[in-house]
Amino acid sequence: MTQQATTARLAGIPPQGIARTRRITFLVLVGLGTILGTWLLGKYLSTGGWRKAEILLLMVFVPLYYQLNVGFWTALIGVWLQNRAAKDPIDLWKTIADDDSAINASTAIIIPVYNEDVTRVWEGLRATYLSLEKTGELENFDFFVLSDSDNTNKWVEEETAWLELCRQLNAFGKIFYRKRRKPINRKSGNVSDFCRRWGKRYRYMIVFDADSLMSGGLMVAMTRIMEKNPGIGILQTFPQQVASETMLGRLMQFAQALYGPAFMAGINYWQGGEANFWGHNAIIRLEPFIKFCALPPLPKTVPFGGHILSHDFVEAALMRKAGFAVRLLPTNRGSYEEGPPTLIDTLKRDRRWCQGNMQHFWLLFAKGWHFMSRLNFFHGILSYVSSLLWFIFLVLSTYLAAIPGAALTAQQKLAGELLLWMTGVLIFLPKTVILFDEMLTGRLFKPLKMRFLTLISSLLDTFIFTLMAPVMMWFHMRFVIKIILGQGVSWVAQQRKAGGGVDWREVILTFGGVTSLGAVWTVIAWFVSQSQFVRSGGLGGQYGFLIWISPILVSLLGAIPVAIWLSSYKSGLRFGLFLTPAELEPPSVLTSLEDRLAEVKGRMQLPPDIEKNYGLMQVCLDPYVNGLHVSLLRRRKNARDSREYMEELAQKLISKGPQSLSQREMNALMNDTETVSSLHYQLWSESEENLAPFWSQAIKQYNLAKSHPFTYLLSQNDEPKAD
Repeated sequence: MTQQATTARLAGIPPQGIARTRRITFLVLVGLGTILGTWLLGKYLSTGGWRKAEILLLMVFVPLYYQLNVGFWTALIGVWLQNRAAKDPIDLWKTIADDDSAINASTAIIIPVYNEDVTRVWEGLRATYLSLEKTGELENFDFFVLSDSDNTNKWVEEETAWLELCRQLNAFGKIFYRKRRKPINRKSGNVSDFCRRWGKRYRYMIVFDADSLMSGGLMVAMTRIMEKNPGIGILQTFPQQVASETMLGRLMQFAQALYGPAFMAGINYWQGGEANFWGHNAIIRLEPFIKFCALPPLPKTVPFGGHILSHDFVEAALMRKAGFAVRLLPTNRGSYEEGPPTLIDTLKRDRRWCQGNMQHFWLLFAKGWHFMSRLNFFHGILSYVSSLLWFIFLVLSTYLAAIPGAALTAQQKLAGELLLWMTGVLIFLPKTVILFDEMLTGRLFKPLKMRFLTLISSLLDTFIFTLMAPVMMWFHMRFVIKIILGQGVSWVAQQRKAGGGVDWREVILTFGGVTSLGAVWTVIAWFVSQSQFVRSGGLGGQYGFLIWISPILVSLLGAIPVAIWLSSYKSGLRFGLFLTPAELEPPSVLTSLEDRLAEVKGRMQLPPDIEKNYGLMQVCLDPYVNGLHVSLLRRRKNARDSREYMEELAQKLISKGPQSLSQREMNALMNDTETVSSLHYQLWSESEENLAPFWSQAIKQYNLAKSHPFTYLLSQNDEPKAD
């Protein structure tokens, strides 16, 4: 290896020769597979003349087959790379293999939150803090919880949780909390605000999601890698999904644990220094991020334009445009997140992601991007547009099967059969190879019994995800069409836990249209099959087309029961199915979090109405919380102009209860220092007949529970745990 190549590797940017060779190899393999599949389909369709529907079918087929080939070769290359990891010349772990020196760089760990489960956020922070403390490098890390919560109760609970956790861990000056008055530009605006205010104090920034969890050892290693490789601007880990309780969640975390590492290695192979940033569980070099990664405005209004939703892809492209590498760090342990619990919650998340990726259409044609950045944008768009293309492909196939055509020749039949087999190989071989590799190596599951259970789990996983695919196609297609028609998406808090069981009404309303589509399509397919049978003179089977399209129809018809079943709890767990390495050998940071959450869950339960407005009750009735909230507010410059309005809202709150105020009115009230201070006195001094029933109940509950003011954290007399 030349001196120049060595220097580039140490800087974190893969040598140009290696990167070029890998990408040419990958793209040639993908291109050859796409061309071969397209040629076979063209051969199958060519009956002496091309009809418009056949031309359109072929055009739709090309990007779909390209996408299949990208996934196929990414997985196979990833398995190959996993088995020769020690020989990988761009392995970042090698740069710190013998480094145990102290870290001299300051790093901020930021956790943007928006109306999240306060207990989960702060207990996750606690577990990460204690894990980092064990490394002996805590002094170089600070934590920032950056809140955009507009739910008053969440806001107050966040404040009290911050103060109490700092007291318990003696972490004043290490854990900080900031609540923005206006959530401008959502999460990316939240991060930008942090960078403007405090970014210059730190060399690096580790970004969390509200449900992120990372071990201290991994964060220290990431910081060391950044120190040894000054050419890296963003280093992205592979977050493993954990703590899933529903069938869907367990399926997703099992699939991610088994197949994810191979795909991660494959993506790292061909993306090299132009990888993607996924928005969380990553470390960022702050100086170039602040200087070069401000998000550009888009030329149109929502939904294609406006504020950029999928900001992480754009920030990665801007970082690479500035000359810094964006790298993936293959990791099997130490980086964790949670996933959506139900199919409906998954679709709600995908709706936001879809709009964010569709916005990148404008950026495809902007000047100055690296070729790989454009390719990453294209793949993000295609990941959702492919559902629309797939639906069009199926509709055209149904149409062509229904209309008379010339009899197929032997060559056409052979081409069709080869294409069908080749497509099956592209879809199912990657998982088969990954599973076979795991059976041989035991890389994740060492005991033979667990490998056998992994085999059974993988077969069931493949069947279930195959069953889900057409349903996801239908919804993703609708998302794309809605975006094209100008329907944007609102910013809502993400559902991370399924509470209260399955909502049958919501499931039926959500998936009723899919079931109806399946029923209509089944009838059409039956008539098409009968027509084909008559035209062929009784040859080829009476239900040929219906059998061919039956996997799609079965999926659509079974959407409602499948969605309900996927929302069930702990399915398969009693048989040892869908287990992951993180469950078999739980990391200490995860067990620490689970133990704390279990302890909190078993504490005093509040009446539903009080539970819903717990933060408001605390800030109005508890002098400790009231004083804390007021001390964290910034005094408004023109507060006198709105004094009469604030007093009117306060009296309305006292006499009619919290349900009488809108969210906007409640936020205005809680942002006014003078009103918040006076509310405490007014509520305790007001006569019983002038109080809303809520406050009468709240005061009684407060007096009963005042010895336990924080049901979601350790009480005042508890001692912090070391682990």
